[in-house]
Amino acid sequence: MAIKAIIFDCFGVLVDAGHVLMRRDYPELKTEIDDLQLKSDSGKMSRQQFNEKIAELTGLSPQQVDDRYWGTNKFNQPMIDWVHDLKQSGKYKISMLSNINRDWMDICLPFFDRENLFDSEILSGDVNLVKPDPAIFKLMADKLNMIPSECIMIDDVSKNIEGAKQTGMLGIVYVSIGQAKAELNRLLEVTNA
Repeated sequence: MAIKAIIFDCFGVLVDAGHVLMRRDYPELKTEIDDLQLKSDSGKMSRQQFNEKIAELTGLSPQQVDDRYWGTNKFNQPMIDWVHDLKQSGKYKISMLSNINRDWMDICLPFFDRENLFDSEILSGDVNLVKPDPAIFKLMADKLNMIPSECIMIDDVSKNIEGAKQTGMLGIVYVSIGQAKAELNRLLEVTNA
């Protein structure tokens, strides 16, 4: 089956996420942080509620949590440029699938021109599903009017790629832009030959 769509994760792939530092700074709270993150990602908790809960756990103020862990996101510009080039080629639909609530995305990345970069997007908080649940990958393929085997998912979390593969998608665990480009080219040569 020929590949017709390439789907990108946001945080950890297109954006170097500041919030991963939270787990590094508070390893003893990893379980609690992960539980709160899941609630936020699935749309069951707002950004403000999340920051307040983290503040209670860490002794920081909600504003300190926001500044320290959400105000430090940085664009992975080489990746964004590559996504732009793939979209401009016209060969593939380009999409984003991310575990994040819309209020987080719109505040954390206000200048991220998603509408021009992607043909479509799914944010987990909008659909009450989170990766690696195979249902969210199926939903993404449906939104693209494709079957999963026509899609490649690029994500920095291996369990998310496993969820994508359960639907029939191909997947690339992102480590670096060079590695991701090489793997994508290899997969496209095999599937689109």
